[in-house]
Formats: sequence, structure tokens, C-alpha cells
Amino acid sequence: MNLYNTSLNIITAGQAPSGAYVASPTFSQYGYAWLRDGAWIAYGMDCAGQHASARAFYAWVGRTLAGQFDHLERLLRKLERDDTPSDADYLPTRFTLDGKINRDDWWNFQLDGYGTWLWGLVAHVDMTGDRALWADLEPAITLTVRYLTALWQSPNYDCWEENREQIHLSTLAALYGGLNAVRRYNPALVPDDLPANIRAFVLEMGVAPEGHLMKYLGNSAVDASLLWTAVPYGLVDLADKRFTRTLAKIERDLLRPDGGVYRYADDVYYGGGEWILLSAWLAWVYIELGRTAEARDLVAWIEAQATPDGALPEQVNDHLLHPEHYAEWVARWGAVASPLLWSHGMVLVVKSLLDKRT
Repeated sequence: MNLYNTSLNIITAGQAPSGAYVASPTFSQYGYAWLRDGAWIAYGMDCAGQHASARAFYAWVGRTLAGQFDHLERLLRKLERDDTPSDADYLPTRFTLDGKINRDDWWNFQLDGYGTWLWGLVAHVDMTGDRALWADLEPAITLTVRYLTALWQSPNYDCWEENREQIHLSTLAALYGGLNAVRRYNPALVPDDLPANIRAFVLEMGVAPEGHLMKYLGNSAVDASLLWTAVPYGLVDLADKRFTRTLAKIERDLLRPDGGVYRYADDVYYGGGEWILLSAWLAWVYIELGRTAEARDLVAWIEAQATPDGALPEQVNDHLLHPEHYAEWVARWGAVASPLLWSHGMVLVVKSLLDKRT
């Protein structure tokens, strides 16, 4: 089985005619399109040279966010009056495949996906030179920047849709990365000091006494999503001691000897298994650091987790951190999501990068 080609096929099959990528076509809760997941799937397709697929996703984002203009204006007026918004007042984290809001009680107030799609769009334009797409999407870019400018210091759910009352460093990294990328293309779209202020805030408030970055403000544990602070968002440099200490702690606390990477030590979701996309992310960091052999070992572990037909799950349950919680999630939502398109997107990213090193 060629996992690279299988990943291309699974992602292609999971892209709706609208351009949206379904998070997982078979899992009960994931029949929607997330900006976060979609941007990383699109980036994987761009890395694989499948630029038309990625373009279709970003065009879908543009159309979808254009329909949220009035929603945003109502929210901003509330904030100007110092009214406390309800969670329904914020823009959602996920949409239906045709770009509508699903009116349910999902954990919708998540900012990281809005930074992520901006970063991914700039990466797409960098790869393709598609300035026409950029021009078409400037209304959606402007809406997103206004949204993030107003709310970047607000507690909100993290990328794992948890801890609503906290301020998360991986979220701030995504906002920094996306806004900084947009400023490079059109400085007029982003307030001059906004990315710098986000970075200064993280480095002032988000470093633990031991010198590593925190999972969220006030919590000195690490989360594997802190890898994003350096790769790809560049909030800190790979050589920055704050990142090297963070990486070392992730390796100590969250990396299994066989190659799987956990989200964080207290994770109880489906018992807290090893996540495919995070193992791929650590491989990406290793590639950037020149630790290519270790990256290949992680990719080999990922390949070993595929089903006979090539599907990659969200996480694997061979070595659960908290196995007593596994059955409750299966009873609630069914088996672990498989295939997860984000897992396959990250395979395309790291395998494309490794191919360039050979």
C-alpha cells in the first residue's frame, strides 16, 4: 500500500462539490468542515501539487465567511457597548459542507481556525502565485482580521475544543502566524502592531518558570500543539531556548518510544491515545531541525497505523493514557474517527518534505 497515494484518494473523496473538506466521512460528529482541519488538509494538497483542490477549499471559505458579515457586525456592536456576548454571538468553528452554520451546542468559540486559514491561504498563494484568488478573498480576509483584532486576548476553546475559560498558546500562535502572513501580502489589512503584540503577550505571559511554553496561561504543562509556535507559525524560532525546552518536554512527557505522540498528559478523550497528526507534526519539526532519521521513524510508525485499506484514524488506542475513559466515548459517539482527513493531510505534508531531502 502506498499511503501517500491513498491519502490523496481519501482527501479527494472527502471534498464536497462546494470545495469544503469533511473532517471525517464516517464519524458521527465530524460530518462538517472546520476551518482548522480544512486549511491543513489544503496545505497537504498544495504540498502534493494538488493546487486546484486547495483553491476550491479557499474559495469555499471566502463564500462561507462572506455570509457571516452581518453576524460579525452584531458581535462588534455588542463589544462596543460592553455587552457580554453569548457563545452563539461568535463566529463558529465548523460549518456544514454548503457553508451554513449548524445550530447545535457544539464548542464553537474557537479562534485558532481563523488564524490557520489565513496562514494556509498565504501559503497557497506563495506556492501558486494565484493573486486573483487573493483579490477574491480580500473581503473574507478583512472580516477575519477584524474578528481577531477584537478578540485575540479573549479566553476561548482550544484546538481540541476544550478549556473554554483559558487563553491557549497554540491558539495565539495560529493568530500570530495568520495575521503576520497577511501583513506580508498587504500590510494595510492588518494593524501594524497586532502580530507583534500577540508575540510579546505570549512571551511575557506564557513561559513557565522552567523556561518552556505553557499549554495555556497558568498551566505549565505542555501540549503537543505547542509545536506550532515554531513550525509553521514562527512565533518563536526553532533555535529559541523557550522552544527547545518546550520540544524537550514534549519529547519527555508526550512521545512514546515507539513513535506515537499524545496531545497532553491529562487527556481522557477516547482514553487519551496517540494522535497521527501530532506524530506527523513532530516529524515536521525534526525535518526542519535536520533530524531526518527520527522523522522517518515517526512516518514509519504512522504508516503502521493505517488500516488494510489505507485509512488513518484520529488517534490509536494501543497505549492509552487513561483507558478507563475509553468505553464512555465509544458509547457516546462510536469508534474513533477513521479516516480523519487531517491525519492524511499531514502525511502529505511530511512525506513531501522528506522527498525533498532525498
